[in-house]
Amino acid sequence: MNFHRLFLLLVVAIFLVFGGHSGVEAAPRWKLGKKLEKVGKNVFKAAQKALPVVAGFKALG
Repeated sequence: MNFHRLFLLLVVAIFLVFGGHSGVEAAPRWKLGKKLEKVGKNVFKAAQKALPVVAGFKALG
């Protein structure tokens, strides 16, 4: 029974994300994608800075 509710919720969420917008109103969706891309870049840059420190710490221990 819970599977049916979860499936229905998933279908409604997919409809709201993809089917609820026309081509003219696509700009907010692209802004969200750009924000997610920026977050990913920031995480990647932070990992690049932190990995040498972690490797050095493991070499000492």
